Amino acid sequence: MKTPSILAIQQLFHCALVYGFRDLFDPAGYADNDVITRDVVVVGGGATGTYGALNLLSRGKSVVVVEKEAVLGGHTNAYLDPSTGTYVNYGVQAFWNSTVAQEYFALLNISTDAFKSSSLTRVYVDFKTGQQLTLSPSTNFTPYAEKLNQYPYLDYSWNLPSPIPEDLLLPFGEYITKYNLQPLAYTIYFAAEGVSDFLQQLTVNAFKFIDGAYLSGKVVVPASGDNSEIYTRALDKLGEDALLSSTVVSAQRPSNGTGGVSLVVQTPTGQKLIKASKLLISIPPLLDNLSPFDLDATEEGLFSQWSYTNYFTMLINNTGLPSGHQFANANSSTSTFNIPQEPAPYHITETKVPGLFYSWYAGSTDITESEVKSDVTSIIERLRLLVNSTVATSPEFVAFNSHTPFKLVVSSDAIGDGFYDRLEDLQGHRDTWWTGAAFMSHNGPKLWNFTQSLLPALTGN
Repeated sequence: MKTPSILAIQQLFHCALVYGFRDLFDPAGYADNDVITRDVVVVGGGATGTYGALNLLSRGKSVVVVEKEAVLGGHTNAYLDPSTGTYVNYGVQAFWNSTVAQEYFALLNISTDAFKSSSLTRVYVDFKTGQQLTLSPSTNFTPYAEKLNQYPYLDYSWNLPSPIPEDLLLPFGEYITKYNLQPLAYTIYFAAEGVSDFLQQLTVNAFKFIDGAYLSGKVVVPASGDNSEIYTRALDKLGEDALLSSTVVSAQRPSNGTGGVSLVVQTPTGQKLIKASKLLISIPPLLDNLSPFDLDATEEGLFSQWSYTNYFTMLINNTGLPSGHQFANANSSTSTFNIPQEPAPYHITETKVPGLFYSWYAGSTDITESEVKSDVTSIIERLRLLVNSTVATSPEFVAFNSHTPFKLVVSSDAIGDGFYDRLEDLQGHRDTWWTGAAFMSHNGPKLWNFTQSLLPALTGN
C-alpha cells in the first residue's frame, strides 16, 4: 500500500478546511461547464507548455493549459513604449534559428528577422563603489568552444556517460584556471546571465548555459519586434482552452501509471475539475510548486535536491544616464576574473527607446522586489555621480518581473549518483510527463525540441 507523502497530507488537509469534506474529484459536485475533459492537461504556459499544447492540438489531441499568470509567456517580457510605439524585449531576447523554431513560427504564422544587437558603448563599473574600471575581456570563444565540443551529448540531453568525465563536475572557476580560460571568464559570465555563484557552478552547467547554439550566433526574432507575439498568437489558437490566472489546488494521479489524471483548478470564475488521460507539467519542479500534485517518494526525493537563482528583469526610466551606453557590473579583483559579487545587476543598458534602460539582476539568496529596486536605485545614483549627471529625481521602474526560480541545478554528488538518469525515468510515471528548462537548458528552441520528443508518448503514437 502506498504511504501518502507529507506534502500530499498537508494539501488534502488544506483543501478540507477550505472546501469542506466533499470529494473534490467527483464531477457531480460541479456544474457541467466546470468539468473539463481533455486528452492532455498542460500545467504551465511558458515556452515549453505553450509549445507542447499547440503541437498536441496540431496532432488532433484535445488540450487545456493551466497558467498562474494573466498571460502566457514564461520568461518572455515585452513592453510597448507608448510614446514611440516600439516594442522593448527585456526578458528573452532572441531565438536560435533551428528547424524546430522555424516550424513553430510557421505554425503561428509569424515572420522573423535576424536579431540585431544595439551598438552601445560599454562602460565597466564596480556597482558597489561607482568606480569606473579599465577592462578588456576577451570575446574569442574559440578555446571555450574547443572544450565544449568534447561533450556533444550535452547539446540535446542530460544523458551523461558512465563514468562522468571529472572535468564536468569541477567548479567552473577551477575549470577556467585549469584550461587557461581566464581572459574569457568575464565574457562567459556576462553571457550566462541569470546564474548565481557563477564560479562555483559546475562546469557541466556552464556548458549548458553557454552552448553551441549560443556560439553559432544564428538567432532570430519576430519581425514585429515583439517576442511576446508567440504567446498572443498561441492564445488565439487555444482560446478558452487556456485557463489564465489559474492554479492547481489538488490532483489525483494513478500510482500504477494508468487511468488518467484529475486536477482541481482554481480559476477567476471559480473552481473547475479537469479530467485528462495524460498530464504534461512544465513549471519549475520544486516541492513548493508541486505540493498539490500528490508526489510520491521518488518524485519528492528528486525534486528536493534543486538549488536555483533569484532572477529579476526590469525597465527603468529617468535614470539620468547618457544615451548609447551600457554600464556593465564588474570588480577589480583578478582572482575572481573581475566577476562581481552578488546579489547585483549584471548591467544597466539602454534599450531601443532613447532614455529607457533595462537591467537583469541575480542572486543566490531570497530577495524581495523592494530590495532589488532599492539596490538598483542606489547603483544608478552612483552612476550619475560617475557621469556627472544633473538629474536628481528618483528613477522610475516602468516594468518589473521576477523569473525566480531560475536555472535549477543539483550538486556534483547528485549528478554522480545518477540524478539525471532517474529524472528521465519519471517520464510517463503516473501518467505524467515533464518538460521545462530543468530537464534540458534555457535555450527556447532546444526546449521545444525536447518537448517535441515527448509528443509521441503523449499522443499514443
